[in-house]
Amino acid sequence: MDYTDGLQGGVLPFGLAFGLAMDEQAINNYGKLTEYDKERIIAESKSVKSKEEMQELIQRIGDGDTMM
Repeated sequence: MDYTDGLQGGVLPFGLAFGLAMDEQAINNYGKLTEYDKERIIAESKSVKSKEEMQELIQRIGDGDTMM
């Protein structure tokens, strides 16, 4: 599955991509999101300031809780 569709530059931020790669449920849920929701998550991931914050974001995606 290509997770770069519709992204400017064609890549996910490294921390988000790595976190998704390490969590099968999170990557499956991410793949089911609308392009709008994916862009919101990408924007949020760019403001993450720590490993713990990124892990919390990945956990929320894995739990299906993408509301911000």
